Amino acid sequence: MPNSKTSDDRASRKLWDRDAWKGAAFFLDYLRPHKWVFIPAFAALCLTALATVWFFSLLGQMVGIAMDGAKGAGIMERANHLLWVAIVVVIGQAFIAFWRIWLFAKASERALATLRSALFSRIIRLPMATLGLHRVGELASRLSNDVETMRETLVATMPQLIRHTVMLVVALVLLFAKSVKLSLFMIACIPVVIVLIAIFGARIRKLTRKAQDDLAASQVVVDETLQAVTSVKAFANEDYEISRYRRYLDTFLDTAIKASLPRATFVAFIISAFSAALTVVTWYAVRMVSSGALRPEDLAQFALYSSVVGMSFMTIPELITQFQRALGATDRVREILASEVEPVASEQTMPRLRGDIAMQHVTFAYPARPEVKVLHDFSFEAKAGQRIALVGPSGAGKSTVAAMLYRFFSPDSGSVLYDGEDIASMPLSAMRRNLALVPQEVLLFGGSIRENIAYGKPGASDEEITKAAQQANAEEFIARLPEGYATVVGERGTQLSGGQRQRIAIARAILADPAILILDEATSALDAESERLVQDALDKLMENRTSIIIAHRLSTVRRADQILVMSGGAVIERGTHDELVAGGGSLYATLARLQLEG
Repeated sequence: MPNSKTSDDRASRKLWDRDAWKGAAFFLDYLRPHKWVFIPAFAALCLTALATVWFFSLLGQMVGIAMDGAKGAGIMERANHLLWVAIVVVIGQAFIAFWRIWLFAKASERALATLRSALFSRIIRLPMATLGLHRVGELASRLSNDVETMRETLVATMPQLIRHTVMLVVALVLLFAKSVKLSLFMIACIPVVIVLIAIFGARIRKLTRKAQDDLAASQVVVDETLQAVTSVKAFANEDYEISRYRRYLDTFLDTAIKASLPRATFVAFIISAFSAALTVVTWYAVRMVSSGALRPEDLAQFALYSSVVGMSFMTIPELITQFQRALGATDRVREILASEVEPVASEQTMPRLRGDIAMQHVTFAYPARPEVKVLHDFSFEAKAGQRIALVGPSGAGKSTVAAMLYRFFSPDSGSVLYDGEDIASMPLSAMRRNLALVPQEVLLFGGSIRENIAYGKPGASDEEITKAAQQANAEEFIARLPEGYATVVGERGTQLSGGQRQRIAIARAILADPAILILDEATSALDAESERLVQDALDKLMENRTSIIIAHRLSTVRRADQILVMSGGAVIERGTHDELVAGGGSLYATLARLQLEG
């Protein structure tokens, strides 16, 4: 019976080989469009490697002239000639190195810019179900830390790896040309190195991938803390957040140190093995010279070629471990790029919806909690232009209904229809352009007021933006700002009050001109004056549109054409305000008495 551990190690090495090739191919896929920059850079890289070996060859010849025992003007004449050739080689190498570095950077940075764009495009198009399984900081780390690791590999590690490989191969060929016996001593440890790369490679790559994950987890803490910095300071929890960050950082540090152990062992073995081989080679070379089997001039050149081999031999393992770290970083990036995404928005068109809505026997549970049903056999209908209100306690499923209308999630059973057609068959982005959302907590982008309003219709004219602001009752406060529409709202809109942010969101929705409007607790967090202005703007926005109004405050839903009272993910009561209040024992009637009468 085969040893199970040996079988596992073999499987691990095979897996490493396959994934390593995939990682290398991943880099090449992004370099291929820039091949006319990369190929000359590669050629220049090979030329500088050859020039380095040539330079050492010239030094070896000069040392050999001095060692052959000859005297006279002939020695200096040959030495002077070699000196000028060496100077020309050095100058030429420097000139080529400039173009090699510049062209490599040009090709690599362009490739990585394409990768960053592709990765961000992939992340932003991930379905909500997938995004819900990741924290924001984790995804941001993929885009920053992992891609930066790959950048260092493409710009620095890979060119050096190629350069030293070329130098090693050329120097070995020249060594064999001088003496086969001595050369065999020099390459005796290469098979051992190859085996060690296979053994240590999988271990290093596994640990570096875990280190990238731990670093991403620490980035999550940073992002969450800065996003909620007001709460952090309000509760005086700075020390708590610092300790939380340090805890994640310690985990990353522990993994990073563990990853350095096999790398250090690998490099230490290579250095000791090569040093031992060099000692034996030196002893054997002296023996060959003493017996007349090797000329002193050949020995001098052999020694300098050996120094090239030694330099490359001790550098390549470290470069390979750096490449392993890059392969670990590519794993998560490749996973995201391979994830299923929502359809591309620019490719989708469809006629404007009339606004008829129907949800038929919808049952749904979030993917992260499949055992908890959020909606149970939920149904309702709305004709174009009607106002439908959803009321009920927190956790009743009201916001989930809004998510289903946007098709952020698909029902486990049942169907959602617009104008009698199942939304599952509609072009997703085109369908969503027919909807607009005004949420309870408006998170604006960090740009100007103009940019935030125009988000509802990218490319809108200043006249359209101004008209939308006027309809949203936002023009007055915008005009009072020193920079007007050019005023920067700050991160998440923190430079504006809640009511001002809400009116910006309404102006954005007005500009989008949706067929269906969803208001998710749009006035619940406002003071009386702000609520009056916002409610007036909402009334204008809801004219001639199908509106779904999610509310706790019953005062905002009195004029709805139909009110659905929800509890536990199901509709327990439905009717107009007057009809529901008339049923004195109903939940809605109880809520109405508490809110409207007392």
